[in-house]
Amino acid sequence: MNAAEHPDRPPPRSGSGPEPGAPSIGLIVNTYQQPEYLSRVLAAITRQSSPPDQVLVADDGSGEETRETVAGWGSRQDFPVGHAWQPNAGFRRSRVLNLAIAQARSDYLVFLDGDTIPHPRFIEDHRRLAMPGWFVQGHRALVGREAAVLFGRGPFGADRRRALLAWGLEGLKSIYRWPVPWRARRPGIKGIRGCNLAIWREDLIRVNGYNERFEGWGREDSELAVRLGNAGVCRLDVRGWALCYHLWHPVASRERTPVNDQLLGEALRSRQAWCECGLDAHASGGAGSRAARP
Repeated sequence: MNAAEHPDRPPPRSGSGPEPGAPSIGLIVNTYQQPEYLSRVLAAITRQSSPPDQVLVADDGSGEETRETVAGWGSRQDFPVGHAWQPNAGFRRSRVLNLAIAQARSDYLVFLDGDTIPHPRFIEDHRRLAMPGWFVQGHRALVGREAAVLFGRGPFGADRRRALLAWGLEGLKSIYRWPVPWRARRPGIKGIRGCNLAIWREDLIRVNGYNERFEGWGREDSELAVRLGNAGVCRLDVRGWALCYHLWHPVASRERTPVNDQLLGEALRSRQAWCECGLDAHASGGAGSRAARP
């Protein structure tokens, strides 16, 4: 009997070591025209206590500097690195994430923004938290504008200490890793963020990935969470493990938010798990080739 058969009960706590039969982990890093921040994120991935099995950079139309950053870093890693790129035609995060998902070969996919530095045990924690029938919503600390100038450039502990002393970190619950994580099933979509989200690849295929009708900033992760819930996948909120640190940057335009709110409302009302404009459009890329409407 697995966790999916107990939808009101979070999975049991992991032991101190790697779980037998732990899933392969694919890390998908979303970026657009932030090569310097991205280079810090990639360096933090190299320093993980438990490296991912695959990294895919989902690039929403960045230029040559980002391509060189990914290629140079990828050539030095012991795991496969892919660069899923699309031409810049406005904010199309949902589509480029689907491009990356379609290239993924790992069992379990962890999503991280390219301006968010992962804790050294970020992948280790997500690997240990993974349970069939659940997706994991992690949390983040916010690195303020002045602290973000240096955060991620040096040793992690020193960067965090410097930011704390400068009052440059917000989100006390997510600054330090806890010996034992707090976790609970959380219904609804409050607090859903794609910068620290982990989902089984097969569950993404079942719901046809991200809904590409979403363009412009906002709500695409929440709509995906709604459809996962409609498919019977439970949400597990986790604090104290799988930490990440979001670097300050100017906010994106919110111009399309009202339209995206309407799309989110459709998913909530329809109770449908499948989206019509999604992963199956990229069937030749890999995972999407097995996406078929239920």
